[in-house]
Amino acid sequence: MNGIEQARLADAALDLAAQRVEAETGLRFAGARRRQFHAALGRMASALGHAHVPACAAWLADGPWDDARGAACARFLTIGETYFFREPRALDLVCEQARAHLARGEQRPLRIWSAGCCTGEEPYSIAIALRRRVPQMAPAMASILATDLNEAFLDFARAGVYRRWSFRNTDPADHAAWFRPVDEGRFEIDPALRAQVRFDCLNLAGASYPSAASGTLAMDVIFCRNVLMYFGPQQARDTVARLRACLVDGGWLVVNASEASPELFAGFTPVFHADAVFFRKDSQPQPAELPPAEPSLPDLPQPAAAPRARGRVAAAPAPRRAETPPRPDLMARARELMEQGSRDEALQCLRRAVEADPLSLPLQQSAALFALEHGERALAREGVKRLLYLDPDSALGHYLAALIEDAEGRRARALRLLHDCRRLAGADRDLDGAAARWLERLQ
Repeated sequence: MNGIEQARLADAALDLAAQRVEAETGLRFAGARRRQFHAALGRMASALGHAHVPACAAWLADGPWDDARGAACARFLTIGETYFFREPRALDLVCEQARAHLARGEQRPLRIWSAGCCTGEEPYSIAIALRRRVPQMAPAMASILATDLNEAFLDFARAGVYRRWSFRNTDPADHAAWFRPVDEGRFEIDPALRAQVRFDCLNLAGASYPSAASGTLAMDVIFCRNVLMYFGPQQARDTVARLRACLVDGGWLVVNASEASPELFAGFTPVFHADAVFFRKDSQPQPAELPPAEPSLPDLPQPAAAPRARGRVAAAPAPRRAETPPRPDLMARARELMEQGSRDEALQCLRRAVEADPLSLPLQQSAALFALEHGERALAREGVKRLLYLDPDSALGHYLAALIEDAEGRRARALRLLHDCRRLAGADRDLDGAAARWLERLQ
């Protein structure tokens, strides 16, 4: 057998293994993620004693699915990357819901679920935030469920001992009330706080929820971040539908902003913040609202002509105006005010425009460009986030995001976004060329 035939057989084995893994666990490794799958199988083969990657792939693809295969996939095919107090705005949401819960005089506990909790930093952060910022809520009035596919992660979380790396967004000394040092560089969480979180194994791709048996009914807030990215489109839709069924009316679903797309969240109302997108469950599911068609783009200005200075955003390509511009009164008024030198009023007008029509794709493009042109990177970032929520495959959105990241000194992130822009630009030669020229300057 020659090398080409061996390579084809190896690819076929990987395909069968990937199909089996997706069918059994919901984890999808198609397209650009296939390289990650191959690398993960290399680590799995080495750890489990398989001769090479094809042998490990054959083991996954053949025979009855069992706990050993499921555990291996959970261990090697998912990423355990988290830390304490990672998303402050989401913790704000939980505390706001806790205060509202108390104000209504609710007799039942506030129910919170960290779905895909990894090694436990997220649910413990929720518990600490509630103790610290809503002290009037008795611990018994906050029920926190934490689930993950990976049993090893859950065992780590139950032990509740963390190294300094888990506090990289904060100083463990700031949390002395909740942790005690056990040796050099390791900290154990307070047993009373640990007892407030219940850890269970649950596969979000399965159909074991919502149910009373899994404790997933009548949730007020569900955190499900960096999970949907592992699933294919249909599996993601099914998972979101099940999570919605777990929520009370008016409950909240928290996902990673990069995972948020309108077609996934029928029956939810998106609520946008500068650094997050949250979804509130409507009382009745509604059909997904399709965003307006993306306008075509004009000839782009040459980014090469713009000086590149750290901390300063380069000129960005602008979309053609739609035949009927979105919210022409507010956008036109914002431009008018800016030209008159009334900067603060112009930016307030811009905010009113985007809040009045948050699902308008042309409006988000116009708002992001306007903010970027006038050096308002925080507003521009918010507009780009909304733009990519409405159209995750927007090449223009990736281009604008790259300009913001570069201006703020995150060169590696800017490079990745520009590569994504070129991949998504397709036949749009102007945008592809602009991204290519900017790549040359950064590399």
